[in-house]
Amino acid sequence: MANLKRWRQIGQGQFHKWETPGDELEGVWHGTHDGRYGPLGTLETPAGLVTFPLHTALVERLKRVREGGDVLIRYTGTQTSKAGRVFKHFEVYVAGDDPLVLSTVFRPDPPANGEELQAHDHDHDEEPG
Repeated sequence: MANLKRWRQIGQGQFHKWETPGDELEGVWHGTHDGRYGPLGTLETPAGLVTFPLHTALVERLKRVREGGDVLIRYTGTQTSKAGRVFKHFEVYVAGDDPLVLSTVFRPDPPANGEELQAHDHDHDEEPG
């Protein structure tokens, strides 16, 4: 028996490129996922789901936004780092009293040379042992 169902992928929504300074997306943050060319973010907007590339500067800001939180992302244009590299700059806002995720939740693995984190970096995050 042949399968006559036509399958289509859902949940991808529209794709948004950050091109014009002043571009904004506002909606409910659905988190990140891996895309073909790097990490992608997804927002549920009044127009539906919107997926967009997560440039480095944007990843760092969105790591602190909890999934399900209301967020406004504004692309402000390109900037040049102290090292001379050009990058895309973003402003990220959360609604009202939306709680932020503690930044230490996303801390990379400890350095291989055995250096320990400073005590003030994690003194509020440790669970009693």
